[in-house]
Amino acid sequence: MASILLRSPETNAHPVDITSMNDVKRHLGDFDLSGEDIQKIADNFLYCTIKLESVDTRAANLMKSYLETLGGGIAMSRGAHDYTVRETDVLITGSRRTLQLLATRLKGEPYGLDAVSGEILACTTAGNRTISWGSRTLDFTHKTYVMGILNCTPDSFFPSSRAASTKDAMRSAREMISAGVDIVDVGGESTRPGAEPVPVEEEIRRVIPVIQALRGDSDVIVSVDTRKKEIAERALDAGADIINDISGLRHNEELARLVARRRVPVVLMHMRGAPKTMQKNPYYKNTISEILRELQPSIAAAIGAGIAPEMIIIDPGIGFGKRSQDNLRIIKELASLKSLKFPILVGLSRKGFIGEILDRPVEKRLIGTVTANTLAILNGANIIRVHDVADAVEMVKIIDSIRRIGA
Repeated sequence: MASILLRSPETNAHPVDITSMNDVKRHLGDFDLSGEDIQKIADNFLYCTIKLESVDTRAANLMKSYLETLGGGIAMSRGAHDYTVRETDVLITGSRRTLQLLATRLKGEPYGLDAVSGEILACTTAGNRTISWGSRTLDFTHKTYVMGILNCTPDSFFPSSRAASTKDAMRSAREMISAGVDIVDVGGESTRPGAEPVPVEEEIRRVIPVIQALRGDSDVIVSVDTRKKEIAERALDAGADIINDISGLRHNEELARLVARRRVPVVLMHMRGAPKTMQKNPYYKNTISEILRELQPSIAAAIGAGIAPEMIIIDPGIGFGKRSQDNLRIIKELASLKSLKFPILVGLSRKGFIGEILDRPVEKRLIGTVTANTLAILNGANIIRVHDVADAVEMVKIIDSIRRIGA
């Protein structure tokens, strides 16, 4: 209480929340500084903390010596300080300017530090960008996108989302479009835990007529939720714009080459196992680190097949081979996935972990979904995949409006 009473009304000291470059520039804009001056000093006010795993102990100690001179901070295992271990995880922190200077000093250094230099630089420059293809554009620099779920299935986990016919699907799609949806995601195979695969012919029967009807009825962006090359090709021919692959192109070179050839965006999702078995005792020691590592083969497969990096969107796979605590960890630490430098899609709508927390059936998880999606967006999500489009569109409008203040 005394510290409150002793505060000077003239100086009015108070903390400011700075989490992005826009925040920095907005606060510096209150001063009599030129745009050039602001650009020069902005990096000194934006702080970063980066985790590096399995770093050579000699490299870790060399980084420590550099950071001490630059004014940054570092933490590593106790054994690394006295060289009793060969490797250590490392946590480094400092202003963005400090870590960029560190990256510069590490170039050409031994013990793997030359590669580490590039990784640090990538983490300090990760940000939102734009995807453009054909006549389509997704501009993540100023907007969060809402993807509406259109389940052309008889067994999806949320009964109210099921469309038994093309007529039912179109009715739902028109409601989404009227509510302001950005992308309609059409799927013909349930991927709920325990779901059985659907034959290609049946998935075609469920999905393709709906995409054809959608394209004849609207210019809305359409994605197709499929793991199969045959479905994806037929969907693109019918007018789909995006491939949303829950398997992350794993062991699916044909689909990867199709996406590359057609030059459309692809969503690469993280999942262990398949929907039928993915929830049988999943376990993670470090959820985010493991997801980052396990997404790398999908990204490498995509780029190796000829898919341009700027066409890739990643999805951490909330609810796919994850425990409740893993799903919560993903939402809390979503910003860590920005180090991959791809837009992030999150699909958590009405999922089981929300029901576990609230003790609510799937029909009563709307408020939990909106709350979780709000935090996901604030932590870095660029696209949210939802059942309840109207509510999500309103939520996104408020969040994006607040973010744009002073930007």
